[in-house]
Amino acid sequence: MNIILEYINETLHMEAEISEYDKTDELPLFLRAGYDLSSLSLQNVKCLLVRPKEKANLTDLRKQAARLKKLTGLESVLCLDSARIYTREKMLSEGIPFIIAGKQIYMPFLGIALTNNDSRDIPQVDAISFTTQKLLLTALYQKWVEMTVTEAASVLGVSKMSVTRCFDELQAFDFDFIISKGKTRCFAWTDRRRALWDIILPYLRNPVYRQYRLGFPIELRDCRLGGISALCHYSMLADDSCATYAVSKDISKALELSKQKVIPPDESPVKVVQVMRYGIDYFGNEAVDPLTAILSLSDNVTDDPRIEAAIEKVLEDCLND
Repeated sequence: MNIILEYINETLHMEAEISEYDKTDELPLFLRAGYDLSSLSLQNVKCLLVRPKEKANLTDLRKQAARLKKLTGLESVLCLDSARIYTREKMLSEGIPFIIAGKQIYMPFLGIALTNNDSRDIPQVDAISFTTQKLLLTALYQKWVEMTVTEAASVLGVSKMSVTRCFDELQAFDFDFIISKGKTRCFAWTDRRRALWDIILPYLRNPVYRQYRLGFPIELRDCRLGGISALCHYSMLADDSCATYAVSKDISKALELSKQKVIPPDESPVKVVQVMRYGIDYFGNEAVDPLTAILSLSDNVTDDPRIEAAIEKVLEDCLND
């Protein structure tokens, strides 16, 4: 709480005092276990500083802050290390007091609402971009431990502005592997790669832009296996009678795939061509990279126990630390 105290004193230019809350034993166990509680005295007003011991969503924070206010009779001020723009806006609109050290103080019961204008404003995002998805998969394959914006841009072959937007997205989703070192932001991860995959998986998207089920042979030069064929390439699964290939949007345009006649879902195709939203170089490029192959499979395909087992084996092989 020393950081909070320093921030209050420097920002408000008022004498504040923080002490241990002395009635913790009177509270339910789940509140004692989930939050660090302190008393704050400011302008002869006493309130409760509530710091979550672990990350919590807005619904839980809202509910527990209201519960603590009712049980203690004190205004409850949430003390957070960081918060998404959406979370901050919701707390402001609902009148939930909070402090984000170095960034923002909102205590409406004292008429205080201050923001550090020097802090970086992270835009709200609803879905991860495919550039950011490519960055995350590259981080997994290359075992990034710490990577600055400049270094990541060089590795990916994109502009620093593009990587900056990727970092903004990841911060907007409250991922804790984007850290600040002074004025420099870094991707930082020292845990197991499989743990990182499990964290980001719910946010990753199917990278297939469009799929063409063709009823006639078509010449595909220098194209990689995609979808289920790529998964079979990396595992012991037997491929379908017709292979699936992955092409870029440029190749799709050159082949005029959008003008080709596709066959109905109940008929077996001669060849399946998937148009991909990005490409990652991976060991010879015979097939799309294994994580992209897994992400390109539809839910009805992954429900098959054999395919589930193959996916697990591929994950073990390519994310083995």
